[in-house]
Amino acid sequence: MTRGFRGGASLGAGALIAGLATALMASVAVPALAQQQAEKGERAGKTQYTIPAGPLGAAITRFGDRSNLQVLYPADLVRGKQTAGLSGSYTPEAALAQLLANTGLTYRFTSANTVTISDPRLTPAGVSGLIDGSTPLDPIQVEGLGQTTENTGSYTTGQMSTATGLPLPIRETPQSVTVVTSQLMQDQEATTISDALTSATGITLQQYDSDRTEFFARGFALTEFQYDGVVVQTDGVYDYGLSNADMTIYDRIEIVKGANGLLQGAGSPGAAVNLVRKRPTDEFQASLTGGVGSWQTYRTEMDVSGPLNADGSLRGRFAGSYENGESYLDHYKKEKFTLYGVLEADITDNTTLTVGSDYQRNLPRGTSWTGLPMFYSDGTTTDWDVSTNPATDWSRRDTYTNNYFATLAHEFDNGWNLDLTFNHRRDGHDSVLGSAGGGWPDPVTGAGVFQYVGKYEGRVIQNTFDVKASGPIELFGREHDLMVGATASRSTDKGPWYSYGGVGYDPSVPNFFEWDGDTEEPDFDVLGRYETKLVQYGTYAAVRLKPTDDLSVILGSRISWWDFDDKGTYDNATNTWAGAASYSVKGEVTPYFGVVYDVTDVYSVYGSYTSIFKPQGNQDASGNYLDPEQGHSFETGVKGSFFDGALNTTAALFLTKQDNLAEQAGYDPVTGTYYYTAADGVTTKGFEIEASGEIRPDWNIYAGYTYSHARKKNGDRVYSFVQTAAPENVVKLFTTYRLPGEWEKLTIGGGVRWQDKIYGYVWSPANVYEDFTQKNVFLVDLMARYSFNEKVDVTFNVKNALNEKYFTTLGNFDTGFYGEPRSFNVSTKFKF
Repeated sequence: MTRGFRGGASLGAGALIAGLATALMASVAVPALAQQQAEKGERAGKTQYTIPAGPLGAAITRFGDRSNLQVLYPADLVRGKQTAGLSGSYTPEAALAQLLANTGLTYRFTSANTVTISDPRLTPAGVSGLIDGSTPLDPIQVEGLGQTTENTGSYTTGQMSTATGLPLPIRETPQSVTVVTSQLMQDQEATTISDALTSATGITLQQYDSDRTEFFARGFALTEFQYDGVVVQTDGVYDYGLSNADMTIYDRIEIVKGANGLLQGAGSPGAAVNLVRKRPTDEFQASLTGGVGSWQTYRTEMDVSGPLNADGSLRGRFAGSYENGESYLDHYKKEKFTLYGVLEADITDNTTLTVGSDYQRNLPRGTSWTGLPMFYSDGTTTDWDVSTNPATDWSRRDTYTNNYFATLAHEFDNGWNLDLTFNHRRDGHDSVLGSAGGGWPDPVTGAGVFQYVGKYEGRVIQNTFDVKASGPIELFGREHDLMVGATASRSTDKGPWYSYGGVGYDPSVPNFFEWDGDTEEPDFDVLGRYETKLVQYGTYAAVRLKPTDDLSVILGSRISWWDFDDKGTYDNATNTWAGAASYSVKGEVTPYFGVVYDVTDVYSVYGSYTSIFKPQGNQDASGNYLDPEQGHSFETGVKGSFFDGALNTTAALFLTKQDNLAEQAGYDPVTGTYYYTAADGVTTKGFEIEASGEIRPDWNIYAGYTYSHARKKNGDRVYSFVQTAAPENVVKLFTTYRLPGEWEKLTIGGGVRWQDKIYGYVWSPANVYEDFTQKNVFLVDLMARYSFNEKVDVTFNVKNALNEKYFTTLGNFDTGFYGEPRSFNVSTKFKF
């Protein structure tokens, strides 16, 4: 048994998940009882509300999110109406009555968690539920969007908290933000994080080989991800499966563009990406999805959620997926499965405990390590079939990810909330790699290519604890919002160190034109081990001041401590450690400032600033770590919220200035690693435009354009984490429309992805780096869904419909990797 795949983690997760699944499947009858009790009027429980006076639509949005209720009404019904707001503990009925006072509107509970708002002056006598007096089939728009996007059918969200820790609507967040919702992921058949981020405005991807992808925002590599707000460091070299995270268990992805040191702990100038897990639902729901796609790819998903006892105080959810198949790459196969279980218990009326676990394992075969040679031995450029796979048939990169998490949330009667979160995470990889990406083939004989061969294994264990409190405060006769918190994290990365290249293995390829990957797997000797440790602490606070109804000012700061210890590599032969290094940062302050002014009921202008301070793991030629990146990030823009939040728009200008940015300087053949120098005076500037949501009933749109221009102070491009392979101009568009009338069961959609030229430095047979350029890339995606009824629908997707041939990355180990050609997928979803 290999070190990276001991059974304890998976067995523990499996026990929790299996038990939860059994309980859920056995509780199908419970929702009926809960529904009967609800219909008897058992909604007497009170909730603490703090909703300021102002536009009625915004107030209802807050009410719906706070009450966990879905509120239905036409957008025109509340347009221009105001409410006096409310503050205190109310039943949902009493809260609605006060919000709607003096508006002429009434409400009616149409189910346990659904409320319809209407104008009795427009409702025909004796007819209940008709809003405009015309016909029962007139569309009713779903309002009251909260943070959860599941079952909303929307391409936007009502609130998000990744930027400041405060649950704010997109319009009130003083940075450019993007939300990849549950509906958007379903429509695009986005099953992995790479699929989901492909559609996100301002995010670009570089796929280095068959199983590793690195993500960029505004030209900067994203080196941290958040999972329900818990920060996890990424590693673009070993990856640990993070770039292949399965989206079955996630409700949405929240993305905050620009530096986000306030909550993330390091002021990375690219973006903060937060994957938010699904939560148990108050009512029973279940679905089973089966799909088949190109290259004999098969996928199954299951999701079951609902109450586990009669009064609904204990709720649970189980979700899982299994996928296997081949690929457009020759002799490449993949197999992966994901399991997720979560329990949510109301300990008291105001206290909720959430515990859960998720587990994912990826088992590919024929894994490539880098891409294909880009030059022939005579200096001419190559042009391979997209299906050409440089990997051996035994090459693999097995990975697993396992999380255990617990959150205790308490709501005080004064409107304050307290959240305590603990997360235990284990990531591991077991990689045995062989890939013919080195050298330059002879254009006639195919000789001159060799394999990169190696064995790598490791395990990362991270424990994170976070405590956060937020709520209203009163100053100068007005109500404001305050958030304070602290976090602590400790992670270790350790594993064996193997001989490079295999024992007695010949990596040469006699004729690359006849390469099929059929070689014998070599043996590897264990030479020693490696070990690193990273400890982070931080305290943070933010206050949202409201000097007037139209003006909000957010002031925040974080104080951080880092301690990184790289013990280096232990040599079994000499019983010594080599290459040890460390760094520490004490009490680094990261300030945050934002301001939002409501020009009208629809438009707001905003501005924000934060400093950049980010320790880095890049080393110079002597093996010393570079000084932390430092700089400043500025952003200003205009936001619009239309149709009471159903459609959100943003137009932003941004500017980032940095010092100590790592720039690739060379390659050490002895250690097999690249080394770096620090570039000062790097400036990144640009602008971004985005629109997401519903532009009319049944017509969703997600569109964005980003321009990002990064240069050193002498005007040169930066070849490093501000990659020349990241395009300066990117356009993304995806839209769906449900046809009217007798065609209402059919939804059609599609999108485009366009980017301008990218550059890569590639070592050529002339023993010099040559600037390799790829021109514009234009990709077209299509989709259609047919709903037989409310329980069964079939979705058909085509990606890269024009079968464009393009590189996803240039220059990684002086190779290029082709993007996926045209592919098809059809899936059927059954709801119960």
